[in-house]
Amino acid sequence: MTGPAGGGTAAPARVRVLRLLRVREGREEDFVRSYRGVLERAVRFPGHLGEQLCRSVDEPGRWLLTSEWQNLESLKRWRADPGHTALVEPMNACLHDDRWTAVFHVVDGPDATAG
Repeated sequence: MTGPAGGGTAAPARVRVLRLLRVREGREEDFVRSYRGVLERAVRFPGHLGEQLCRSVDEPGRWLLTSEWQNLESLKRWRADPGHTALVEPMNACLHDDRWTAVFHVVDGPDATAG
């Protein structure tokens, strides 16, 4: 990958994953507990840089989950990890099906590398 000016090679850009979720009513505690289980594993996974779980002020059933990864390859390794599906299954069981997930390159901010 070339740098922004077209010269040299830039480090792979960090990526941020955004998940907009709707938790089933009455399942909030289960959701947070299972999320913390996923987080315990994620923080030890190579390339994982951080997470944040947020709950909507206006719609308490809506949640935003963000995670940041060193690069897209780190995220792909996390998703392909043999235990990943079983690990996130209890968390996903607390959610309605209308969840939205997207992956973004981080192009600006502290220590960002243009992608």
